[in-house]
Amino acid sequence: MLTAKSLIKTNRIQATPLLFALYFVSGFTALLYQVAWQRMLGLFSGSDVRSVTIIVASYLLGLGLGNLIGGSTSDRLTNRQCVMVYGCCNLGIASFALASRFIFYDLLFLRLQYLAQSLTVTLGIVLISLLIPTVLMGISLPMLSKAINRSTDGAASLIGWLYGFNTLGSGLGTLVSGWYIVGTLGYARTVYLGASFSTFVGLSALALASQFPNYSFREGKSISKPEITSSFERSNSIQSAETLKSWYVLIFLAGFTAISWEILWFRVLDIALQSNAYTYAHLLAFVLIASAIGSMIGAKAVAYIRRPKQTFLIIQGIIALYSAIAIWGIGLYWQAHPDLRSGEGFINPSNIGAEVLFKYLVIPGVMTILPSLLMGFYFPLVQKAVQQDNRQIGKRVGLMLLANILGNTLGSLLTGLVLIGWLGTAGSIRLLVAIGLGFLLTLRLKLIKNLLTIILILISAVAIAIFPNNNRLWAALHAVAPQDYFIVAEDSTSVAAIAETKGEGRLLASGQMQANFPYLHIHGLLGSIPALLHPNPTEVMIIGLGSGGTPHTIGINPVTQEIKIIELLGAELPVLQEYAQKPAGEALKYLFQDPRYKIIIGDGRRELTVSDRKFDIIEADAIQPWRSRAGMLYSQEFFQEVRSRLKPGGFFVQWDVGSGAQQTMRSVFPYVTRVGMAGNLWILIGSEEPVSFDKQLLLQRLEQPQVISFLERVRIEVDRVRQDVRQAQVQMFDDRGNKPAPFNTDLFPRGEYYLNRSS
Repeated sequence: MLTAKSLIKTNRIQATPLLFALYFVSGFTALLYQVAWQRMLGLFSGSDVRSVTIIVASYLLGLGLGNLIGGSTSDRLTNRQCVMVYGCCNLGIASFALASRFIFYDLLFLRLQYLAQSLTVTLGIVLISLLIPTVLMGISLPMLSKAINRSTDGAASLIGWLYGFNTLGSGLGTLVSGWYIVGTLGYARTVYLGASFSTFVGLSALALASQFPNYSFREGKSISKPEITSSFERSNSIQSAETLKSWYVLIFLAGFTAISWEILWFRVLDIALQSNAYTYAHLLAFVLIASAIGSMIGAKAVAYIRRPKQTFLIIQGIIALYSAIAIWGIGLYWQAHPDLRSGEGFINPSNIGAEVLFKYLVIPGVMTILPSLLMGFYFPLVQKAVQQDNRQIGKRVGLMLLANILGNTLGSLLTGLVLIGWLGTAGSIRLLVAIGLGFLLTLRLKLIKNLLTIILILISAVAIAIFPNNNRLWAALHAVAPQDYFIVAEDSTSVAAIAETKGEGRLLASGQMQANFPYLHIHGLLGSIPALLHPNPTEVMIIGLGSGGTPHTIGINPVTQEIKIIELLGAELPVLQEYAQKPAGEALKYLFQDPRYKIIIGDGRRELTVSDRKFDIIEADAIQPWRSRAGMLYSQEFFQEVRSRLKPGGFFVQWDVGSGAQQTMRSVFPYVTRVGMAGNLWILIGSEEPVSFDKQLLLQRLEQPQVISFLERVRIEVDRVRQDVRQAQVQMFDDRGNKPAPFNTDLFPRGEYYLNRSS
């Protein structure tokens, strides 16, 4: 016959796996939210790397605060109360999720975007807006750690399994949401789906709470411990406090290096894979799933590890050394196989062969799986070292997580916004390997004399000394032969490079082929034809600098007084300025010397929104519609903003990248003119009144001496432009009476998620 106490214990044992399953779902939902909220907030804060860094840092800070709150309160609660708090947290997250579209999009972006004028203000606003859900998420692990443990015996293993289940759910959440859910439902409905999951978890946890005992360890006799009086006990207490402090420092540094490596992995893989809208979630899934498996392995192995601290330090050294070797190894492989760099990162669903699988499975796997496994492995290891007091299980989980997340936050801000710009990726790698070497050198002397440790220390020192410089590293990752001309610039926003072969240059921005030098003929048409078509284009705004071809040639009309160029990728400007000294880039000299051109590094969409001016011509020399964040320049809301910023008689110009962009543009502008030139170039012109593509007028303007002189200076063939004008095909859409439905909206960029479309 079971006693009441044994019955409670049996119920708790049976309920614990269900709690693990719920925490798995919580992890799945948390990353589903992050993918969607990151995009919604990106509209407010901008779509550049700095904006993403700010959002991630804010997310982490909120989680850290939640860890602190959960850790400081969980040990005062009973098992049952801890589970109930976890359930209530999920109901709170669900409630916030239902309101998040209004907060992030309708309020911050549509009404308060003018506030996002500085990094500091933007960080503060994003942090406050994410505070409620992230704090509630952060509270969960300390609460559940206390709920399933009432003794430090075996606590490290259980906590490791709990963390592993949650992280595995996060990895699968980002994988499924990135590849399927967002592209099928859009961002708003993705969040609403997450709210339903959070509601299910919250209600299930509240129902499950009754299966856990309703007593606190503090109520038991075992805590009626006499005060420490002996010098031996006082010494042990002081030693324990010092040990905890040293672990806080180590975990903080490990968190700093972990997120820093993640930033560098993603930067390198972004270049190598020429990323699209699916890439970020795909890569993050590798890191999270590997980390989850590592934590589960660690939970199993932790009982057999006698020196957690020494093992932890060796792991840090291995992570740093392996990551540096893997990055350089992939660079050398890419350089030896330039055909793998061909293409534009586009995935053809009807032709997914070995090359695509190699790029998306093997390359990310080689770079991220082993170090991510080790990062997950040391989580239960740390718990074994610090879980020495039955009364502080939740507190120590929370404080260790807080230290780790503070390191993550500093690492994301410092590496993402500062170190990459100062040191470049290569210099940042050297710094992180040096920190890994520092971990190894803090080992006890007898362990440093160990052969494995000696080898790790020596190889780390050699790696720091011989790791290639930034130019050499990026030349390899761009598959440029060592003997070819190559220049590169890097900052927090991007990597931009120019490679030259046989006197012809190629601009590579974020790994993607952008344009050639001298200027491509089609870029000359995209700039010059709209400028000559408009009767009086005094003020022009163009989104996208690229090779300079389109924004430069849009200044062909002598009446134009100012051309405002907005470029998202800050690294492009210095690399173009340097290449202007080469014969193939000579036209760039005239661009940079002409006082009419004002180049601003920033998000074009945001600059347009906060601008208090109107323009005669606005042009977006935009990217392929399936690139990540391209939907921000092909959405109905963007075209509406453009329309509101045009002067009377003004028009908007864009390269016709496909039926989706054309349909969305027609859903906004009363008139859209489609012009076909140079064989395969189609230009879209959106306007309030019909735009007459008057060939005779254009040909007359192409005879003006100033126009001819301008085209000769930028090395665009005048006769070829005239021929294109004569042969141009013109199609007019009048959609005043029956506007088509938009294909792309801010919250459902179908063009980016082309793999999710049935047609």
